[in-house]
Amino acid sequence: MMRAGRVLAVLAFVAGSAQAQASDTTTAHPDTGHVAQLQTITVTAERPHAAAPPVTTLTVPPAVLRRTFASDAYDLLRRTSGIEVHEQGQGPGYASDAVIRGFSSDHSSDVLLVIDGVPINLPVHGHVEGYSDWSILSPAAVSSFRVITGPASPLYGDFAMAGVVEVFTAADAAGTTGSVSGSSYGDAGGWLRTGARSDQGGFLVTGDGRRQQGWRDNSASWLGNGTLRGWHRAGSGRLEGGLTLYGSDWDSPGFVSVADYNAGALTQATDPTDGGSAWRGIAHGRFTTVAGQTGIEASAWLQRVRSSVFLTIPEDGALNQTDEEDRRNAVGVRVQVSRPLGTGDLSAGFDGRADFAGYDLFRTEARDRILPELGYDARYVGGGAFVRWRTLVGTRVALDLGARADGVHYRSLDRVAGGGWRTASDLIVSPKLGARFLLGDGWSLLSSLSQGFRGAPGVIGDPSLEPVRGWSKEVGARYDGSGVTAQVALFRMDVSHERIQDPITREVLATGRSARQGINADASVRLGHGITLLADGTVNDAHVKGETAELDLAPAAELRPSFHIEPLEPGSVVPNVARWLGRVGVRAALTRTVAAQAALRFSGPYTPIGEAGIETQSYAVLDLGSSLRLAPLGAVLDLELQNTLDARYPEIRASGFINPGAPRTLRAALRFDEQP
Repeated sequence: MMRAGRVLAVLAFVAGSAQAQASDTTTAHPDTGHVAQLQTITVTAERPHAAAPPVTTLTVPPAVLRRTFASDAYDLLRRTSGIEVHEQGQGPGYASDAVIRGFSSDHSSDVLLVIDGVPINLPVHGHVEGYSDWSILSPAAVSSFRVITGPASPLYGDFAMAGVVEVFTAADAAGTTGSVSGSSYGDAGGWLRTGARSDQGGFLVTGDGRRQQGWRDNSASWLGNGTLRGWHRAGSGRLEGGLTLYGSDWDSPGFVSVADYNAGALTQATDPTDGGSAWRGIAHGRFTTVAGQTGIEASAWLQRVRSSVFLTIPEDGALNQTDEEDRRNAVGVRVQVSRPLGTGDLSAGFDGRADFAGYDLFRTEARDRILPELGYDARYVGGGAFVRWRTLVGTRVALDLGARADGVHYRSLDRVAGGGWRTASDLIVSPKLGARFLLGDGWSLLSSLSQGFRGAPGVIGDPSLEPVRGWSKEVGARYDGSGVTAQVALFRMDVSHERIQDPITREVLATGRSARQGINADASVRLGHGITLLADGTVNDAHVKGETAELDLAPAAELRPSFHIEPLEPGSVVPNVARWLGRVGVRAALTRTVAAQAALRFSGPYTPIGEAGIETQSYAVLDLGSSLRLAPLGAVLDLELQNTLDARYPEIRASGFINPGAPRTLRAALRFDEQP
């Protein structure tokens, strides 16, 4: 038991997130591999969560997720974790841009999303490799939620460049909770969570649905999520699994021109036939057990994905509608072994996945196909082996050392251009080194050096493209005191194999290098009378390395602007990345039955995709809300006035077109059997 205590102390020290642990008890569980803790896992019916690496990490309690008003999953993460989001606004099932620390993350392709260990990013996709539709996130099922910045965790490989969004769903539930909600624009939604729990097992059933009318023309949509999960004690181990489903259908308002935006003409739709549908199903299972002091975890998953999208987008200076069809099946496995080692903990394992995808892009008019533009059959096989050792050196230094070796193999068949299958493979080795030094009196220093990678954009058409790689460095300081938690970090990522344009020939090359660097800070201060002050912010400098040649360059009109990842010239700033952004807020428990909150989100200027030399204006959005406990009904009434000052701002701007942000909106929800 003394040895067990030392191992647990290492895990808590290296995780170093006192604020997160205080707000979400699920994060207090250490990694699999300790006998005494496995018994606790069985009782609470929660999967053990790996300790975060010693870098900036944010954990959001599930109760906060379920009471946050958001128009979609991207808006949910923006409001709860401060991630920069440029919403495409095309409807649920169409991936938006989540930006972390200087990565433009076209359709969230530089941010890895994993739900119960299942990766959501699509490694071969005609739109952009790593395309990640977050609509499958259902707050009703979430038991914990964590954002890890950068590629510091050895547990993840492909697409974990800017960071990792980890989501874990609950394996069971005790009792029934739910919510119904609506908005001043006629939106309606709700969720239900129920289940049962015992010492031998349990189950969880959730449903989440919404029908949105939207504030723009041709923006109606519906979205439904469902989760079935359960667990059962199997001898000395635990068997759990489940099924997650999501489906959506939407009309798309499209984009407005810069001229219309400046004139205040924001509601009209580009093409009333724009829209789409998407659905995804995930089945997964996991078995955990212990042999002596060795913990073993094995899991497997299956995915089936379908999407159909009709969009009118700017291309070659004109608006044209396209039909984008994606069909795929995917399978994956993961095995991890952990055990105490000296004063620390050693973990090792491997994971892998295989995707079988078909992608088609048609030029259309009012959803009638005119001609095919792209057509690929693609195969992807990727696998990685990882090792991680966390230990205490003396009483003040904690080390978090690890590495990954990933192998990726691509096959592609171009059905439009003809020819045979094209294949290529790559091997990437990524060290992960971290340290935390305890100064005393609540102060600690942290540092991290790690490498990450992501599949190259366009690899579905050219499997020989080199993966994009990056070295991430971070140093920082953290303070955990009575009522005060604060952290500041300096970060830099040096990236190679970026796509750039030769300033003379205009040839697109995968030889570019870029740098993403800046400073991030966050703080939480608990005052008397139930008042908490919150603040976080990031300053970014993201640019392509090198100098622009002093030549007469081809006119911009000769280039092909699009909403996808643009090849850049040396010296260019990385588009779609705000120079600075942040949030400040206050939460107050006014009485036992009434709580109030206010939040101001602000964003600095950024250069739109396809508009070199242009910068957007900075903006700020103020939200005001309150919660009232209705004891006779056993419910809580939530009210929030979003964008209280009715500020006009762009969710995303690219190639001279804009998706405008939502105006002032009143949202209301009635949550049953929940605390305010």
